[in-house]
Amino acid sequence: MTSFSTKDHAQVLDRIKNRASDLETFSTYAPEKRFIEAHISESSLSFSISDEDGSIFSMALGESPVLLKCDRLSTTREVQVNQNDFQHRANWDFYAIDTKQFLSNKAAITSSSDSEIAEFLKVHAPNSSVWPGDSEILFWGEKRSGEELASIGALVKWRTGQVMFASIATHTNHRGKGFAQQLVGEMLATAANQGINHIGLGVFAENVSAKRAYEKVGFKLVNEFSSYALIT
Repeated sequence: MTSFSTKDHAQVLDRIKNRASDLETFSTYAPEKRFIEAHISESSLSFSISDEDGSIFSMALGESPVLLKCDRLSTTREVQVNQNDFQHRANWDFYAIDTKQFLSNKAAITSSSDSEIAEFLKVHAPNSSVWPGDSEILFWGEKRSGEELASIGALVKWRTGQVMFASIATHTNHRGKGFAQQLVGEMLATAANQGINHIGLGVFAENVSAKRAYEKVGFKLVNEFSSYALIT
């Protein structure tokens, strides 16, 4: 396939339908209504979308991808980015899993107390991406040690229609005890029984313990990314 540029969302899906990692990434991060353009070659995929605030987010995947005009950029880890134009923000990894295997497992206990969740996150995970009241939340799951909230996490549905884990956090006194791993497994069972067949998650690359826990549950690595912000 020669290089190809398009502003047609459906054409992108058709062109990458046999490229599992690219298809997973594009389907997760590029909602049709906000899609701007894409550039595709045999070994790369670049695409951009408009965000609610009017900024442009793009991804550049594979070997020597085109870097599209944007304000924020994520690339596969090996892509070289001009440090005079973009400031590196973080490295992160994208995982995904099918839920069918969890259908018969124990379901999660769901949380309904927004105030308790918010207080827990403020103390134990203040940099969480999702907080009570966010419209994309499907449900919160929890694990307790006695009466004390030990671990919590949210399942959210993005504007692309993809379902993702978010704000998985463990009480500082209960880390390393397997609570988050158990919680994720139980939330996958709940999701499977609600007809949700596939779930993704993003995690900071340096969070080795979290990645190990997700991999033990069965999550598979889709890709490794670096994120950048345009220097203005």
